[in-house]
Amino acid sequence: MANTLLIYGSLTGNTEGVSHKVQEILRTKGKEIEVKNAIDSDLPDLTAPYETFILACSTWDDGLPASDFNDFIERISSNLPSLAGKKIAILGLGDSNYVHFCGATTIIEELFVGKMGGQKIIDTLRIDGYPDMEENQTVISAWTDKLAELI
Repeated sequence: MANTLLIYGSLTGNTEGVSHKVQEILRTKGKEIEVKNAIDSDLPDLTAPYETFILACSTWDDGLPASDFNDFIERISSNLPSLAGKKIAILGLGDSNYVHFCGATTIIEELFVGKMGGQKIIDTLRIDGYPDMEENQTVISAWTDKLAELI
């Protein structure tokens, strides 16, 4: 079993693509990582023996998580597990033209770090615009390289 689980919410496929890019980079560094869509994720994923959780989500509407990730949050909210001792990394996609740029990352951090007690181990990655842009690919790679040293 992998020691890291990346759960992503992706309506357009951009966050899914970034999630698999992160997985690819981490695997080249010898890290075991499972990637799972938030649609297919539930409470047992958070209580499984993973050491690290990477949470990836785009922001929609007025700073909210994408609907598939928001549904995941609703499913787990009635019985929040403790993530004490678990490492947490968060990444988000958004558009800085909106007031709440990558607002979903704040909601995710409040829940997984604030309420569930996970340990945030790296600054949140906030991707502005399309992830395929060269500058965003560089930022994603650098962030993931740093993350690999921490997990």
